[in-house]
Amino acid sequence: MRIERLISMIMILLKKEIVSTQEFAERFGVSKRTILRDVETLSVANIPIYTQRGRNGGIGLLPNYKVDKKLLTAQDIQHLLTALSGVQQLIESPEIQATIAKIQAMQEDQTSPESLSIQHTSWIGSTELKMLAEQLSQAIKKRQLVTFDYFDREGQLSQRTIEPYHLTYKGERWYLQAFSLERQDWRTFRLSRMMHYKISRQTFVPREFQPRSLTLDASIYPVFVLLTLKADQLIRDVLVERFGGGTVTATTQNEFLIDVKLPQNEASFRFLLSLGKHAKIVQSEGSFLAEFKKYLQEVAEIYS
Repeated sequence: MRIERLISMIMILLKKEIVSTQEFAERFGVSKRTILRDVETLSVANIPIYTQRGRNGGIGLLPNYKVDKKLLTAQDIQHLLTALSGVQQLIESPEIQATIAKIQAMQEDQTSPESLSIQHTSWIGSTELKMLAEQLSQAIKKRQLVTFDYFDREGQLSQRTIEPYHLTYKGERWYLQAFSLERQDWRTFRLSRMMHYKISRQTFVPREFQPRSLTLDASIYPVFVLLTLKADQLIRDVLVERFGGGTVTATTQNEFLIDVKLPQNEASFRFLLSLGKHAKIVQSEGSFLAEFKKYLQEVAEIYS
């Protein structure tokens, strides 16, 4: 779009003293005549832009205008780029790429090394979900219907056609807030449970919508149980990152006790199994330990 090209030109000129018409034309994929018309438009808008003829000529901004970029320090700009790079790892779109390019144009030639970087988990599943999130993001912008097969948390399969409205990344999981045509109501879908999805060419008229904060449903996690785990130092980081270090008590050089609260359901049982032989429940409330042992027996029977 032209307005984005005009803003990008200004951002680039805030960094560079002079840019040739040819360079701008190649960067934006337009003709040199179009770039010159853009210069006229910016001039009419009271942007102090000028053209300079000759071998080393081109397009530039008057020096006094460049003071405005100091409203953001080099550190401010670096923080913005760091945050955006983290977002770009999760979901990449032409809009995000354009924003990063504009902010990069505000950087000074000499910048200090980054003191912070964001790197998200890279595995086949996350790559596939990133691609799905990118496609759904475009479907939201274009108001396109989406169809897919969906497995709910009980493992029940259903076919859905939805109007997509809002993507949320929370707790290392992607969610889509949408209007279900089958249910005639608003629903939140977890992307990892979607299969055989298809972005339709059919569009829809958007309804009134306000993004909702995703919170844990009490019906999913009805009761939290206090447990005491005896664990190896090998998995200390896993437990402290999840539950905090305030309830950790060292018992030996290689072991410690930690109090945790978990809901009494299969998700918690699977989490405890993920700790393998490096953690053991030494104390629990209610029937949690008995139910966990029963679950372990059921798992073992699969391999018997």
